[in-house]
Amino acid sequence: MEMDWKTNMAELGGAFMVSWLVLGEMGDDGNMLMAGLLLAVTMAAMAGAHVLPMFTWISAMTGDLQDTDAWMGNVMRLVMQMVGAGAALALAGEGTVEAATEAPEMWAFDLWPMLTMLAAGAIIATVASRCDGWLTAFAVVALAGAGALGAGVTGADGMAAELMGGGAIPEMLSHWIVDGVVIGLGAMLGGMLEDQL
Repeated sequence: MEMDWKTNMAELGGAFMVSWLVLGEMGDDGNMLMAGLLLAVTMAAMAGAHVLPMFTWISAMTGDLQDTDAWMGNVMRLVMQMVGAGAALALAGEGTVEAATEAPEMWAFDLWPMLTMLAAGAIIATVASRCDGWLTAFAVVALAGAGALGAGVTGADGMAAELMGGGAIPEMLSHWIVDGVVIGLGAMLGGMLEDQL
């Protein structure tokens, strides 16, 4: 498999913008409308990039699951998202990055958050398939504000913080992967439902 550096750099730049601009707006008492606009601008500027780990997982889960080149491409996208988020965290923290305040419990299973993420994945896939790409940004921000996406939006940011701050890497990694897969499965189920309608 040959490296697609153009895509990798778009992922790095998109994750940098999301971590520095969008997640800052979504923080405590953040302006969700501004976060939606910033995410829409990021998605438009980095056309072709997934920008968020959630979209990479959706792509992986709704694509050909047997295609190893696609899986390797998606793994590279996730790595570049983490590098971009880490660069933004380092810049914002003036070279100092702290680990997340409290790492989530590793491999914790809670039925309702999982079902919520499945539904959110189906909603995002439906919006993305029926609307212009920039409108998907508002659905993502609304679902993130409702707490329906777990580490789907903040996964690259959280992983970068844990790696650079010496935190609870296995715990954050488990949520980054499990939340992404659950959202991807929701998108896959949403696509199957839409095919039946």
